Amino acid sequence: MFDSLDAVWTHAWARLLAGARSGGDPFHQGVLATVSSDGPQARYAVLRAVDPTGGTVAFHTDRRSPKVAQLAVDPRVAWCFFGHGEQVRLSGTVVLHHDDAEAEAAWSASRRSSRQNYAGLNAPGTFVGQPGEGGPPGLGAPPLDAAALVAARGHFALARVQVHALDWLSLSAQGHVRARFEREPGGWQSSWTTP
Repeated sequence: MFDSLDAVWTHAWARLLAGARSGGDPFHQGVLATVSSDGPQARYAVLRAVDPTGGTVAFHTDRRSPKVAQLAVDPRVAWCFFGHGEQVRLSGTVVLHHDDAEAEAAWSASRRSSRQNYAGLNAPGTFVGQPGEGGPPGLGAPPLDAAALVAARGHFALARVQVHALDWLSLSAQGHVRARFEREPGGWQSSWTTP
């Protein structure tokens, strides 16, 4: 049980950092929601980077995906994580990085298996006639050759979320606890809220 908002703030960002560092952590993936002309769209996204000081988190995506088109129109997102009896909800705006130093650094730090995800011939969500048609090669496939690697890199984007609000909820038999943090021009404002 936390008795200060500062402790909750530090703890919530530590949970996110652990999620970005370990594929086995429940905060490694969260449900990411974007806005589309058809209403909200939600899907799981892998948490790739966390910067508590700057108040940012990031995920990787295929720049041909529908969510990239959605983010170009409306960059607002919500991202929800759950694990360890805790929920962390983030809301913010996305800045997409395609052909810049940030995208290149993220690509260079990616594992081979992650890079292969961007080697599909078709854009994600393309209607096809057979299961898996036009998608990325499986894990058992040989490494990408130089041309395929260049093509895959061309499909890759880093999406950095500038967090505007963080909502933390702890569920416990001893009593639920909730806190909210909102970015203001002068810094983060925090408050306890009813669970």
